[in-house]
Order: sequence, then C-alpha cells, then structure tokens
Amino acid sequence: MYQDVVIVIPAFEPDQRMLELLRDIRARENKPFEIVLIDDGSGPDYKALFEEAEEKYACHLLTHSENKGKGRALKTAISYILEKLPQAKGIVTIDSDGQHTYEDTLKCLDEFLRHPDSLVLGVRKFENSVPLRSRFGNVLTRDVLGAFTGMKVSDTQTGLRVLPASWLKEMLDVEGERYEFEMNMLLKAKEDAIPIREVGIATIYLDENQSSHFDVVRDSLRIYKVFFKYIFSSLFSFLVDIVAFTILISLFNGLSFSAVTLASVLARAISSVVNYFLNHKVVFKKEKQALLLSTLP
Repeated sequence: MYQDVVIVIPAFEPDQRMLELLRDIRARENKPFEIVLIDDGSGPDYKALFEEAEEKYACHLLTHSENKGKGRALKTAISYILEKLPQAKGIVTIDSDGQHTYEDTLKCLDEFLRHPDSLVLGVRKFENSVPLRSRFGNVLTRDVLGAFTGMKVSDTQTGLRVLPASWLKEMLDVEGERYEFEMNMLLKAKEDAIPIREVGIATIYLDENQSSHFDVVRDSLRIYKVFFKYIFSSLFSFLVDIVAFTILISLFNGLSFSAVTLASVLARAISSVVNYFLNHKVVFKKEKQALLLSTLP
C-alpha cells in the first residue's frame, strides 16, 4: 500500500515550489504518507519556509547545520527512517524543485508495489527541449555506464527513485556525499543483484534548470571518479585471473583437461575474492558510517 512507503525530499535553498509540491501531495492523497524533509544547510533565510513545511504539511524535518550534499541528506533521512519509521516497506525520493509530479510519483509506487524488491527509477526523455547541460551530461553518463558495466539505464541522474526497505542499510555504506551518491547507488544495485525497473515520467525543467545546484565540473568529476575505480577493479581482477591460471598450470605440471579445469576454477575463485575486496574497499568503500544522531529529533 502507498502509505507503507515514506516520501523523502532533500532540499537546499528551496523556493515556493517545495511548498507547492507538499501542498499537492497533501491535498490529493487519499493515503496518509509519512514525509521526511531534509534541510541540507540552507541557512536562516530559509528557516520560515521549512517551518511552514513542517507545521502545515506534517513533515518530519531534519536539519544539517551546513550544506553536506544530496547524498548525505539522503543518508540522513535513511538513518532516521530506520530508527523512527521501521515499519516502512520502502522510500521514494523526490526532488524539491518541482521536477517530479504527484502523478509520476504514484506511477513509480505502483511499479514498486508490483515488484517490492526492485529499485524503481522514474526516467525522463532527453529531447531537444531539455537544457543542453542536462541533456549532454545525462546522455554521456548513461552511455559510459552502459559501455563499462553493461547496465542499461535510461536516466542515471533521476532523483525520483523508490528503494526497498531491505536495501536501506546498504545505502548507508555507499560512497558519495553529493550527486555521485546516486550513480554509486546504481552500481551498488548491480553488485547486489537488485533489479532496476524504469517508469517513464514527465520531463520538467523550470527556468532552464537554473535552480539546480549541480556543479557541472566538480560534481561530474565526482561521478566519473567511480567509473575509473570500477574499471580498475575489473581490469585488476582480470589480470589476477590470468596470472593465477598461469601459475597454477605450471604447478600442476601439465595441460591435461583436469589440470586446466582445476586451474580455471581456482583462478576464477581467487580473482572473484580480489574483485569482491576491491569493490567493497575501493569502489564502494564499504565502511560502517555512524548514524547522524545529531540530525535526529
């Protein structure tokens, strides 16, 4: 049921569109959603806006004392939900700038309810009407992701996502404090064999996407850094496989069928262990992070 999924809205220096989104949700819902709103260090000028959201639209308001990035904001919300709303069956993340509609959110939730163990993405079409920097960045990232990992994801940077509750703890360990967290989430889904399902949504960019806080150079470098780590992990594991096979064949002193088979199995096992270690310690930096208790009411 819809009410089993918590709405998560990260926000940094939002405008009235955030309140319009909340108003739309509360006015049109026939199910009482829990909404977790994160003020990612917007500062005192935005305090009244967030207080109105909390009081008028019944949001759980979490506040960062300084801007920490979208990835950290999402992790703060996940930590809160795991502790305070453990009954949740999943979360749906929505951007605060008006890009995601109530109707599209429900479409993604419908898909999630049919496939509750999947990661559901609300994907946009990148046509000529989309601002150039948004279209170019997303298409390039989509193609690079497909080329290096074999993943077919239409919209790698969408903020409208539904995550199963069973996967939330894993998200706290995924590297990335800013926009790169969303890319790392996709790679983590591949590693954990989490099915990714796509739902077409409206492509909405207001004022040429001027309200976006995405830094084209800095945030793009953060996103692509993980690709280089992933490539390094794969290539290094491949080399380990070849070297291990060569050494084992020489130790078995022969090229008989049984020797080749045994060497292949052992070499693959060794390279798999190396690949697993690299993915967890280098690509995803799988380290337990302290829950952000200071942000929890």
